[in-house]
Amino acid sequence: MSTYRAAVLGHTGRGNYGHGLDIAFVGIPDIEVVAVADLDPAGRAQAQARTAAPRAYADYRTLLAEERPNLVAVAPRFVGQRLAMVEAAAAVGAHLYVEKPLAATLAEADAMLAACARAGVKLAVAHQGRLHPVTLHALDLVRQGAIGRLRLIRGYGKMDARGGGQDLMILGTHVLDQMRLFGGDAAWVSAELLDGARLTTQADVRPGDEEIAPIAGNGLRATFGFVGPNGAGGVVGLFESFAHLGRGEELFGLDLVGEAGQLSLRGGLTKRLLRYPRPYVIPGMEGDRWEPVATPGVAPGDVPDAWLPNTGLSDAGQGSRIDERALFQRANQRLVRDLLDAIAHDREPASSGERARAALELIQAITAAHVQGGRIALPLAARTHPWARA
Repeated sequence: MSTYRAAVLGHTGRGNYGHGLDIAFVGIPDIEVVAVADLDPAGRAQAQARTAAPRAYADYRTLLAEERPNLVAVAPRFVGQRLAMVEAAAAVGAHLYVEKPLAATLAEADAMLAACARAGVKLAVAHQGRLHPVTLHALDLVRQGAIGRLRLIRGYGKMDARGGGQDLMILGTHVLDQMRLFGGDAAWVSAELLDGARLTTQADVRPGDEEIAPIAGNGLRATFGFVGPNGAGGVVGLFESFAHLGRGEELFGLDLVGEAGQLSLRGGLTKRLLRYPRPYVIPGMEGDRWEPVATPGVAPGDVPDAWLPNTGLSDAGQGSRIDERALFQRANQRLVRDLLDAIAHDREPASSGERARAALELIQAITAAHVQGGRIALPLAARTHPWARA
């Protein structure tokens, strides 16, 4: 008998099953997917086939009441139902693996984590980059002093048509989570939200897609003061997202700038790591080049974990198509296995709800700083969305 009786909650037509969360449990020893829930009949049947679940339900509440699972994937990409799903699953004693972003507002995130605390269950969020082998190797290099003292982190969204607030919420959550991984907690933030070159106002506010919080404009830039990896401070973070300036996943990610060199960590499911030998780029200087950095244990050409050019995954790629579902499954299962270990050893998951809430706080703080017109301190006292208070 499996240790975990798992359920998958989805909603075809309203966020579906997110980024492969329907198959995040499939094939892991000690997990049996016992049921799926989806209001859409066709989507429900397809999810049942993908997971080989013996039972399927239209209403997730009925599933939870009848199956009493102890592990649940809250899979829809849209965030509108997330709080209700998390609270209902926690109430039956289920640990949770949840699609990102964690919530639309800090108030919702607070309610989710409070529900998990009351029930004594753990929650992990699908910030797959946290446990990517290339990310972890970059973290090791920084800790070993390979680029000297870390002083600057530059983060970039995908900067596709969603540039600005939508990119910040949907993809920036990954980037800001990783900025915190390297930089620690943030003490302050300042930011500008832009429509072209113009600062946005309340009149520019519109609903975000995928049921996220309100957004405004098509570009933004933010500056953070991070406490640094040892708490001594002195690490500045910069984040930018502007519509139509990106090229697939080539820009998406981080630059880590130290006093003795730089690392560039780019890409989503497929990542690349490069190293530059100086703290500033000096075009034309001898030795002025970025060199690829190999990741131990990841062989060149290992498609699920290594950056390969011309994969077809980006709009610049011309090569063969990689099975994205297999990439997502592998990336999600790193986090699921970590969640199971966290349950077994009563520790915080690597991609915990608390860390996801902290990334969401940076997102919400960007809008708050823009609305207030200057640098603001963290943590935020107000938990509702800043545009709702403007």
